[in-house]
Amino acid sequence: MSDASTMSGGLDDSQQVWTSMKIYFPILGGSLIAFEWVRRHSTARPLYACRDRSPAYACPVGFPMLNDRFGRWVLPALRVSDDEIVDACGLDSLCLLRFIRLGRKVAMCGIILSGVLFPVYATAQWTRNDVSTLERIAVNILRENDHRFWAAVVAMYVVSAYTLHLLHREYKDFVARRHHLLSQPHVQQYSVVIRDLPKQLRTCESLKKYLNHLFPHAIHSVVVAVDCKPLEKLVAKREHCRRQLERALTQYASQPQQHRHRPVHIVKSRGTTVDAIDYFGSKLETLNYRVATDVVNLELRQKHLYEAMADDCLIDASCVSDPGIGIDHPHEPATKSLLALMHPTAFVTFRTLLGAHMAQQLLQTSKPTKMVIEAAPSAADIIWENLGLKIHMRNTLKVVARSVTIGIVVFWTVPSTVVTSFSSVESLQKLVPSLGPTFVKYPWLEGLFKQLAPLGLAIMTALAPVMFLWISRREGHLSESQVQTALLHKLVYFQVIQIFAVSVIVGSVLDSLGALVDNPVSIITMLAKAIPAQAAAFTSYLVVKTSLTLVVELFRVGPVLVGILYNLLAPKTTPRDRASAWCGLSPASEPGVVPHSQILPDYFLAILLTLTFCPMSPILCYFAFVYFAVSDVVFRRQLLFVYDPVVHSTGLPWHPLYNFVISALVIAQLTLLGVLSLKKAPGPVVAAAILPILTFLAHLNILSLYPRTAKYLPLLDCVRIDRDRRHGHHIMDFPVHQYVQPAMLAKAPVRPEHPHDAPSTTPDWIAAPTSTLADQSDGVGEYFLCSH
Repeated sequence: MSDASTMSGGLDDSQQVWTSMKIYFPILGGSLIAFEWVRRHSTARPLYACRDRSPAYACPVGFPMLNDRFGRWVLPALRVSDDEIVDACGLDSLCLLRFIRLGRKVAMCGIILSGVLFPVYATAQWTRNDVSTLERIAVNILRENDHRFWAAVVAMYVVSAYTLHLLHREYKDFVARRHHLLSQPHVQQYSVVIRDLPKQLRTCESLKKYLNHLFPHAIHSVVVAVDCKPLEKLVAKREHCRRQLERALTQYASQPQQHRHRPVHIVKSRGTTVDAIDYFGSKLETLNYRVATDVVNLELRQKHLYEAMADDCLIDASCVSDPGIGIDHPHEPATKSLLALMHPTAFVTFRTLLGAHMAQQLLQTSKPTKMVIEAAPSAADIIWENLGLKIHMRNTLKVVARSVTIGIVVFWTVPSTVVTSFSSVESLQKLVPSLGPTFVKYPWLEGLFKQLAPLGLAIMTALAPVMFLWISRREGHLSESQVQTALLHKLVYFQVIQIFAVSVIVGSVLDSLGALVDNPVSIITMLAKAIPAQAAAFTSYLVVKTSLTLVVELFRVGPVLVGILYNLLAPKTTPRDRASAWCGLSPASEPGVVPHSQILPDYFLAILLTLTFCPMSPILCYFAFVYFAVSDVVFRRQLLFVYDPVVHSTGLPWHPLYNFVISALVIAQLTLLGVLSLKKAPGPVVAAAILPILTFLAHLNILSLYPRTAKYLPLLDCVRIDRDRRHGHHIMDFPVHQYVQPAMLAKAPVRPEHPHDAPSTTPDWIAAPTSTLADQSDGVGEYFLCSH
């Protein structure tokens, strides 16, 4: 029988973990010391205290005198309360920190249980003599039908009950915080988005008339999205022209006063050179006129569409469900042409919270593909180009995306197999006999190869988000938050299949390839033995994640490298150039928001490993606890000092995370059940078989209590809040253009920024420098949106 306890000939599991600790923990300690030295340098402050670059991003939590002291930010950061995290960073960021905290508590539970499990396993009669230190305190060394298996079952019951208790408490806390967020006096909380509008309601006037039947005097404004792709191209072209003009002006002003020459530009279509300032100035004036004209034309076409609609189709609110009521037939061809302009998506802002939440909870029509109403995302979060996608197209895109995702996960098993095979030196020698003399001559290569597997797995998890983010952006989601949630699902499935399942299966198959040829049925027994035997490999994986991944995050290695490329390649002639991204590159001092969906899957996998190995190899819980504890400190610092806040985030990642943890519990319970079944322990098997059923019942209980409660603000609370704000004269005066497409707000002409010493002979269309690069736009047309 193959030796399941070792993944190579000469190195046992204990030595593998010890080697990982000797390599990576010094890297972690040295990197933390180096970071404290680097971050205090004045030139590094823009990289590691990015939120200080602007009052708009500054952290409201004060940290006086912390930047000049070694490590003095750690304890104050840990003392920041959850309420302060929400105010400073947003609800999504708090979900990240509380999920890390959840994993730390589960790992601590495993550590406490190890105080019982270690002596139980260590005093057992072993199945063989060549037992490593880690195997002496693991379940896979016990003999068949050993009464000590009851200790593993009890441990699984305890950690499962504690995890379910934590999930229940976390969901309860999440509901309270989400209700607090939904009650805030922000335009997002008073707004809804209606998708797949029927044709007779695709004008602001008709939709507003319909909504007034349902919610009298409660509608603040209505915006129906329009197809303005040509206008968006013109606006982008105008912005490019302004940048070129600003560069020409800056180039002219930077020349010595005595030897100034007006810059020239080569017109490729004519093959001639022209005065750059005059050329781009004239072109900018033309584009300003064309943009304003197109906006006016779009507004007029919406007015004509409303006039062409049949008046009797809006007698009452039943027009939505009555298929016989529609467009006035004498004008049908012209009306259809105008309707092609309108997207089937509208944003509605209410004057009361009661109206906004009633609209989301009421069934508008018997047609399941029409009038789908949900809470509106933040205007800055909307993906405007997806507003025109109908439900059938969105569903088709999601099916295609899922198919591509499955294909990637399946084909990704090839590199996963190659990486995992490095940890099994004995198997590599069987597959490639020529490697045998090399390992004999250089024995240190054996330890190196065993370290390549966890390092390779960590690198592979870093590459996956790039592919899946590209797929998620093409699923037709309404907002960036929904894209990130879709990415979270894909990455979690990837982690479970590639890092957890494939590693176990490949490792066991490679170690016992010869036995499988003689007896293929033995794969079942091998897999059950392989999962406990993989504890050392996964422990090394957690060591790598703690020491390398968190160090890379703390030093912001990726953004710094991107920033270096930006400084080398991007134009930086004007202030606008220096403040803008270029070809996907951005300055390292512009960190953006924290990528929750790319971070959370790593911690889900750590929780899955903790739950799985807690009753079988509790030593892993110690390393998981270190991983979660260091992560808590690192990401608190990143959220408070580095990443841009998203204070209006709504906590979308939490419910998927809850479902994932429940899945992790069931996977861990079934894994233990399989191990006990092959160890022929009937009593523990029966007890372990009951646990997934109890978990499922607890899951149903939580689902019946919290998901719907978390989605909406209770109507009684809405009534109370609306009454208090009305009596307190806090009537919401929201801007009517909050959810208008940006291109439709670009009617006002734009002017270039130019240096103070620009020549007086410059044309009168050149504006003087301002304190901000933002352009002021005038009000929207009266036919573009409806408001009182």
